Amino acid sequence: MDRRELLAFAGLCGLGATSGCLGYTVVESDAVTDRRVRIAELEAKLRARDEEIASLNAELDALRDRVAGPEVNLVRAVESWSRAGDVVTEQTDRVAGGTLIAAVSYDYPVHPAGGGTGRADATVRVELRRGGDAVREAETRVRITLDRDQTLAESPLELDVSDLDAGAYALAARVVDNVTGLSSPTAETTVELG
Repeated sequence: MDRRELLAFAGLCGLGATSGCLGYTVVESDAVTDRRVRIAELEAKLRARDEEIASLNAELDALRDRVAGPEVNLVRAVESWSRAGDVVTEQTDRVAGGTLIAAVSYDYPVHPAGGGTGRADATVRVELRRGGDAVREAETRVRITLDRDQTLAESPLELDVSDLDAGAYALAARVVDNVTGLSSPTAETTVELG
């Protein structure tokens, strides 16, 4: 081999080695790019799932509130009742007449219906007690459809107390969700008859 052939052979080997290395580098660069794209896609999916989880947790909290059942906020004897809020503005501690009007303010569960509304179906019960025994009872059933975010209601119930002795009585109220059967704890106040 002469010097010229040797240089050509060495150049050919060097070129082959260099192109092999360059080819490998290009393939590695493509693999890194593919991995980066895949990582970006997975991060986007992860962010979307985190947002979905947050949305589902919010829905779950709302459902837990509804499953928790009804809650009586306030029960009072009132002078008269014509609208929500009278449980506070018209309240009295003494009833001097034949009829006691009991106003009950409560949060009731609203069950989903169509069109962003909710359906409420609850029974409001009041008892007038003396010495632990119920001497008068009344109840009313509430069935309405309204905005699902509106859960506060107030209902008046009348009790005939004309033949009861004067003195202190306990006025107790509770609300029962007629859909789930869940009942509120009993709320109580004292009222004086006579």
